[in-house]
Amino acid sequence: MRGMPLSSQMEQCGASFDSEARTDDSYRLHALTARDPIRPGLVRGTPGSGAEIALELWAISAEGLGHLMTMIDTPLGIGTLRLVDGRMVKGFVCEAWAVGDSAQDITALGSWRAFMAARPRLQMSS
Repeated sequence: MRGMPLSSQMEQCGASFDSEARTDDSYRLHALTARDPIRPGLVRGTPGSGAEIALELWAISAEGLGHLMTMIDTPLGIGTLRLVDGRMVKGFVCEAWAVGDSAQDITALGSWRAFMAARPRLQMSS
């Protein structure tokens, strides 16, 4: 996402921000905290099993996407996301095994930005 620690990877690949969007309600969002920087993990389930999650759409060339894919570390990858308006787009997805004990389910917050904004408060209350 724009302004986040890994956004430079998108820029290195020639990607440019296009617009904001939301997934349909079959996604759960997790904070993957096992590595630094922490990153979001979006896992698809069945319709209604998650929430609409805010995301960003970026324009990128096929060559740029190929370059980006060489920089993506497991458990993240590129997959097809279903948006609330019915569109299907390519985006970051997370392998389900990675959301076990070390990941925090942050679906209720609805976005990675909301989690990052709340994080200092969450750390103080634990």
